[in-house]
Amino acid sequence: MIRLGRFDDDTLNTTFSSPAEHALPLDSPIPPHSPSPATPQCGRELSLPKDYPPQLRIDLATITRQVKAFHRALPRVTPYYAVKANPHPRILKHLQQLGMRFEIASEGELQLLQSLGIAGADVMFSNPIKTPQSTRAAERHGIQWYAFDCLEELVSLSTHAPNGRFVLRIAVDNRDSVWPLDSKFGADEDNIDRLLNYAAAHRLNVAGLAFHVGSQCKSSSSWQDAIKRCLKIFAKMKALGLTPRLLNIGGGFPTPISPAIISIETIARELQPMLEAIPQEIEVAAEPGRYVVAASGTLHCQIVRTTQRQQQSWAYLNCGFYGGLIELNEAFGFELISERPGPLGPWVIAGPTCDAIDRFTPLYQLPLASRAGDRIRIPHMGAYCTACACEFNGFPAPEIHLYDSSIQAPETAPERQQSSE
Repeated sequence: MIRLGRFDDDTLNTTFSSPAEHALPLDSPIPPHSPSPATPQCGRELSLPKDYPPQLRIDLATITRQVKAFHRALPRVTPYYAVKANPHPRILKHLQQLGMRFEIASEGELQLLQSLGIAGADVMFSNPIKTPQSTRAAERHGIQWYAFDCLEELVSLSTHAPNGRFVLRIAVDNRDSVWPLDSKFGADEDNIDRLLNYAAAHRLNVAGLAFHVGSQCKSSSSWQDAIKRCLKIFAKMKALGLTPRLLNIGGGFPTPISPAIISIETIARELQPMLEAIPQEIEVAAEPGRYVVAASGTLHCQIVRTTQRQQQSWAYLNCGFYGGLIELNEAFGFELISERPGPLGPWVIAGPTCDAIDRFTPLYQLPLASRAGDRIRIPHMGAYCTACACEFNGFPAPEIHLYDSSIQAPETAPERQQSSE
């Protein structure tokens, strides 16, 4: 589990061995199929095969490809990686080497970037609610851009970061996202005018606008509609004597978890007319997080028990809601890939803890003959997996293993499963 804070040189100089050294031995023999998941196999179930702790494997080469794809698709947009998606120091250092800038939400994330030698000029503080202490620390480090969405935060910024540039985050429609954020953040229409008038009257350096369409957004129209609104608000700002310098179009760029997901190229093509309408003197920024790291990570875990409960097949994994699988409750489209062959069927997936929240309401496809000891891999888990994991109930969070498939041979993955009729 990664804890935010300072990292010494030993952390960054760790030699990441080849995938084969840490890979789950997927080519090991699979025990014979059990007759049915409903049939207790006491001798086999209670005498488990070797335990395999949950493990998140990150391919740095995939991160490189995602960053390059973003730059190719949206050359007008400056990406600031959302540190919260995966704050592993080796990932952050890799992104810095690729020329990426960074977006933070806390003093803890700021301290992490400081320990890696990342300059304040390459960071924006986009959480619209900040403690005075974190704001002062950010200004001391040279951070220029600070978000706000209420009057109280704007007043705090003017007090604790008087030399900063302030960005008004507006509320926008999140209906096309898998994980909406609009219920908590963003100024509505009435407050937008009030905040801009206050800034103009008090000569505060409100110089930008920001929005977020929600995580894993499925339609470019969300960005198009939001940019249209921002162009109108920029006109209001100019009329009040405020000078727009930045438009932050946020995150939400989806990981390509299935062919049905809109691609970054399609988003860029459909956004191009709106981006061309933004005056050249206004910098356009974005906060990709999931898009950058999700596809790079595959979570390896193991079934620790199967049973029939409530007339359904249940599989208990050695990691769950508290162990990095928090997003399995939402319609992201994650696929659980088993090493076991055979026809698939619907299963209730649950984690190992004693909390009833540690189960997932969507049914996931697994082989009908699944049983304890089977190893599972879940692709597209590079974002918000270990970042959200904890050791509740004494169960370990997934370990992180990094490699670079451009210089190391990738591990052999099981073939994609075929659902049963």
